[in-house]
Amino acid sequence: MERKTDNDDYICSLVACIKNTLMLKRIRKHSHLLHKTGMTLSFLCLIHCLSMPFIITLLPIVAEGFLNHTLEIMLVAGGIVLAILLLIKDYKVHRKSSPLLLLICAGLLQYIGLFVVNESQESFYVIGGSVLLAIAYLTNWNMHQKTCSNHEH
Repeated sequence: MERKTDNDDYICSLVACIKNTLMLKRIRKHSHLLHKTGMTLSFLCLIHCLSMPFIITLLPIVAEGFLNHTLEIMLVAGGIVLAILLLIKDYKVHRKSSPLLLLICAGLLQYIGLFVVNESQESFYVIGGSVLLAIAYLTNWNMHQKTCSNHEH
């Protein structure tokens, strides 16, 4: 039976350190993918909200599937959670609070639209919140591009 030496421990910790460094580089490289995903989700939510009046008017059978309140909540929640993660992460780099303020306003509008006002007023608030969320992403993206040290995007 082979005995483990201090040298073996040193090599194992060195390998673990190298793996962690490579993993962190991959995460940093792919954070741009998360930004793009966040913007895409925000725009999908906006398209969904803007298309609802037309779908309801023109295609009532198809619209039934889109009217699911759970789908709206999932889209809004997904966009907001991803925005919180990305915008706070980028705030630590560029220290500009405007994307976060837009995010807070967007979240409030969407919350009011989904849970506070009646159904006839819902679209106004949710669409307004989606527009503000998209603007928050675009504002943050521009600030991110100006301060980012990883320009592999």
